Amino acid sequence: MKMHYSHSLSSRRIAQIVGIFVVVPLAVLAVVGIFMAKAQHLFERKYHVKTSLSKSYGLEPGSPVLFSGIPIGRVELVDLNDRGTVDVLLQLRSRYQELVREDSEARIAKSGVVVGQTLVDITMGSATKPALRDGAMIRAVEPKDIGELVDEIKPVLDSVKQTLLRVEDITKDMQAAVQAGGRVVGQVEEATRELPTLIASVRSTISSVEHTAASLPNLTGSITKSLALVDGIARDVKTTTSRLPAVIDSAEQTVRNVRELTQSVKGVTNELQPILETTQATMEDISTIVRGAKNTFPISTFVKNAGSAFADRSTPGLTSLRGDHVNR
Repeated sequence: MKMHYSHSLSSRRIAQIVGIFVVVPLAVLAVVGIFMAKAQHLFERKYHVKTSLSKSYGLEPGSPVLFSGIPIGRVELVDLNDRGTVDVLLQLRSRYQELVREDSEARIAKSGVVVGQTLVDITMGSATKPALRDGAMIRAVEPKDIGELVDEIKPVLDSVKQTLLRVEDITKDMQAAVQAGGRVVGQVEEATRELPTLIASVRSTISSVEHTAASLPNLTGSITKSLALVDGIARDVKTTTSRLPAVIDSAEQTVRNVRELTQSVKGVTNELQPILETTQATMEDISTIVRGAKNTFPISTFVKNAGSAFADRSTPGLTSLRGDHVNR
């Protein structure tokens, strides 16, 4: 049976191999430890600052300490004191000591928005303030608990609720507007269907306007003639109007003459009445005398003879006072 080659090795060779398997892992572990120590800044100088909290808020030893988002140390100790508050000891690297001032603040925060690792975030203080010494106290700003956050968020939630109600109302209005828009679209479609008829009407109107425009020169000439005629009439009226005062004066004179003539006629009529009455009485007296003379001899005989002489005449004429006819 063939033996393993290790049985043929000397004890010294075996010791060397075992030493290699022991030294190499130890060397690797040493290198890893050096890199880890360097990563943890174990070889840098450090100093400590203290703060006090009403409760731990999840802080524990080893929690990171940040400055403007850069790790500058860690929480070394979280412990409860006699007063019931929590003392926190922060271990910071000395190279950042000049950045942490007396008015700097240690804020307790989360690595996430709500959840995540609890950490300490140190704010930059005023450049005029001195840096914190080793073992000094830094003012802590505690985070708000859930109840306080809810109290602060409640008005926002109410505002969001009101906004949602308004959005619902706006949505209803938009639905009504969409329905109205649908009706408008229907009306537009109907108007579009009626558009050819409207275009034909417009074309007819345009043709009528063109025809009117073509006849416009003749119409303009007619208007010009009419204006000339009106101008002549206006001149005649003006001339007649200029003569009107003389005509009015003549008419007034004629009216006055007619009035005077009327007064004269009235006077003559008044004077003529007694004359007519006297003439009538004279005629009655003459008639009485003639009748008496006809009955008196020899006039009565003469009247009889004269009557027989004219009895056969057929020529009409006037009857005299004796009763015979008188030819004209």
